[in-house]
Amino acid sequence: MSTPQMVVSLDDLDVYSPPLHSGTQNRRLVEAGLGAGVEVIHGTIAPGGMGDRHKHATEWQIILLLEGEGRLELGDEPPRTISAGAVVRIPPGVAHLFVVTGETPAKVVVIYSPPLGKDGFIPA
Repeated sequence: MSTPQMVVSLDDLDVYSPPLHSGTQNRRLVEAGLGAGVEVIHGTIAPGGMGDRHKHATEWQIILLLEGEGRLELGDEPPRTISAGAVVRIPPGVAHLFVVTGETPAKVVVIYSPPLGKDGFIPA
């Protein structure tokens, strides 16, 4: 494996859309293969975009909402509106859903620990 570049532009990182998500463009800031024990994602979610209700079998998911607002459903809790500055901590096995409700895209940093496995998205 080659040594990763230490400084890169966000715009130079590959873009992908994760399973069970619509209107989402993600870029991996820290890939599972780097050996850091975490995976870190920068995501942009279009207005009306969402992650369908799903869960992760073994991974904690931490979300920092940098910009925008949306409706969050987390486990059995009632839905709530979250906005920039919110930190969401989702334990393994807890179903969750997020829908961008504002008129501007939401921008997030997402951390998975351990890194997301190949079967990381489980419909719930």
